[in-house]
Amino acid sequence: MPASRIARRWLPTPDRLAETKGLRWLGHYLQPRPWLWVAHRRRVALGVAVGLAVGVIPLPLQMALAAVCALALRCNVAAAVAATWLTNPFTMFPIWGLALWLGSLVIGNGGVTAEPAVLALQWTAPATWWPAFKVWALDMGPALLVGLPLSGLVIGALAYVLIYVGWWWVIRFERRRRLRLRAARPRS
Repeated sequence: MPASRIARRWLPTPDRLAETKGLRWLGHYLQPRPWLWVAHRRRVALGVAVGLAVGVIPLPLQMALAAVCALALRCNVAAAVAATWLTNPFTMFPIWGLALWLGSLVIGNGGVTAEPAVLALQWTAPATWWPAFKVWALDMGPALLVGLPLSGLVIGALAYVLIYVGWWWVIRFERRRRLRLRAARPRS
């Protein structure tokens, strides 16, 4: 079953959103603007890119900000909101590593290193973890502040290209498969 059929089956329609108590405003807004909700290759790819670019920056209400940005850029709102879920405690460290590396490249300093005070955490005393983390975070502050938006742009751009090309490839594969099936069918 193609991914677009699966997405259509699981995603709520604007009519259903208009009937939901807390999301009534969103359903009324999306009903006359179907391009913000329809699974279209360019709009979904852009929605994921926007969601990842916003989701990388550690802000409260990432999903709401991603939805507002998706509305402003006229891309798929559901894809933008769902893409913010990429950032979680498991993916935070690779994303922050990329952000620190990009920030160090742009700022020009040698990068952030873990000082012996941070590495010598007292693992048996959790009360010491926060002060050590705070010292380390303040040391990496400028590189992280510059690198997080850059990493969001890089990850968003890569996601856009991957989704756009991947979707194109799936469409092409499905068309060729249908043509082969049609050609193999006996003519009556």
